Amino acid sequence: MRKFGKIISYLILVITFTVLMGFVAECESKTSVIEENKAIIGRFAELWNTGNLAIADEIFSSDFVNHDPNDPGITNLESYKGYIPAVRIGFPDINIAADDLVAEEEKVAFRYTIIATHQGDLMGMPATGIQVVWTGITVAHLANGKIVEMWWAKDTLGMLQQLGVIPSMGREDFTWDTPSEVTGAPGDPDANKKIFYRTINDFWNQRDVGVMDELYAIDYLGHDPSGLHGATLEEFKQSAAGLFTAFPDFHLVLNDEVIEGDKIAKRWTVTGTHKGEFMGIPPTGNHLTITGISFYRIADGKVVETWWSSDALGMLGQLGVIPPPG
Repeated sequence: MRKFGKIISYLILVITFTVLMGFVAECESKTSVIEENKAIIGRFAELWNTGNLAIADEIFSSDFVNHDPNDPGITNLESYKGYIPAVRIGFPDINIAADDLVAEEEKVAFRYTIIATHQGDLMGMPATGIQVVWTGITVAHLANGKIVEMWWAKDTLGMLQQLGVIPSMGREDFTWDTPSEVTGAPGDPDANKKIFYRTINDFWNQRDVGVMDELYAIDYLGHDPSGLHGATLEEFKQSAAGLFTAFPDFHLVLNDEVIEGDKIAKRWTVTGTHKGEFMGIPPTGNHLTITGISFYRIADGKVVETWWSSDALGMLGQLGVIPPPG
């Protein structure tokens, strides 16, 4: 009987060890895929910075699908391969640098800054010689080492304002600005996800500015080159209150999320009817649909920093302030 017990104990030990090794191998495999996908995004930046279209055939799936509210006609690989040289005619020194990446196994969200000088014809705009700073956030889905789908949210409004095509509307800084120095316990992904979901359900969709004190750190810092959300917590509260007054049926839908460490990227769609003054624009009664992507950083159980990129150009077009992008 004692011998039988020893055999059972040994078998339990072997099974436990096997399961543990399998779990470790799975974790290592996921980590490997994540790092490989991040490297593909590095190659994507190289594609734009060099204009070498051969890279596109290496990193994109043949059935690649593109979603860009500012360039809705660029939907597949062939049209995207035509788009790159067209933009590079206008901006031959274009340089895209990834400022941050958040990745899961099959998804990468990357925040970037583009610096480029307008030296040639850009979609019908003659060269101005102006250097622009162009920020944005993009979410890429990958499979088998290839990019299969991309969603874009970039500050095209700011780029056109810098070129003088659209009035600056008081904007002076088109960068992400200085990052926060606030640190704290990063928390675990599950706990951070609960905080993140509360920002969507309790704050945005309940339109409850008061709950912000529970969810956001007192020294919160927001980065939004368009200026729509404010940099400090108090500025954010004021802008949110103004937004909810202007769009009393404001509603945010979470389309996608990417979570890694203390950061969460969210891809979202906002709808609302313009029934109150907004950014000095009288009510139009227009129903808006705006897309965007945001980064959140969480520390000590609260949101301490965010980065925002939304289709502000499309928003102004839907409000009738400027012609819709053509």
